Amino acid sequence: MNDPMPQSRPKRSRTGLGLLVLSVLTGAMILTHFATLRWSAPELVAARDRLALLESEIETLSQRLDSTRTRLAKAEEESRVTRQANRLLREEESARQAELQRLQGELDFFRRLAGTSGTQTGLAVYQLELTPSASPRVYRFVLTLTQNLRRSAITTGTVEITLEGTLDDRPVTLPWNRIAGDEMPTPTFRFKYFEQLDGFLTLPEGFTPMRLTVSLQAKGQKKPVTRGFDWARLTESGPPDPVADTPAWSGGRH
Repeated sequence: MNDPMPQSRPKRSRTGLGLLVLSVLTGAMILTHFATLRWSAPELVAARDRLALLESEIETLSQRLDSTRTRLAKAEEESRVTRQANRLLREEESARQAELQRLQGELDFFRRLAGTSGTQTGLAVYQLELTPSASPRVYRFVLTLTQNLRRSAITTGTVEITLEGTLDDRPVTLPWNRIAGDEMPTPTFRFKYFEQLDGFLTLPEGFTPMRLTVSLQAKGQKKPVTRGFDWARLTESGPPDPVADTPAWSGGRH
């Protein structure tokens, strides 16, 4: 009968040898891992430090950007308020200047009536307003006549309105019946202090106006009172300023 012990011993030797080899390989791997960590750790630490620094700089820049945006929005709002305030001031100044011009015109008007303006004009063409109508060649006029308050008598007479310009490239002067129509009578006036006359002027086709002339022929007066107006000034911005408009007066003291 054979002894089985000699067959089991080689198995145990091979098992022990395998365990020894496995232990050696595990130890080598652990040593290699710790050696790798030992050599790469400083670079990882430096990289983490740089990352932290960059994150801090990004945060600082973000805060500066938010602050800049806030200041910009505030500056834009202040600029908008300033522009609006300047616009309101300009509008107020324009309205004030217009009111001053209106008051100055009224003052001049009453000075002329009272004879305190330094000139004794007597009968006068004070102002002519000309405004376009719905028809392209029809204009409405408002004519203001005055005389000095020191004249207590009523003044009567007729008004002749003529237009100078070009018709088919030729210079012409159109009388009242050519610009108002044959059915419209010659305007007349009768007043003591002042009077306003209104009506319509119709320009013939192909006529280009340049100057409008108003002539007053008062009863008992040999020489008419005449005043000329530039057509472009009459139509460019509404009624002319009676102070700034220098008339071509004729006629003497009444």
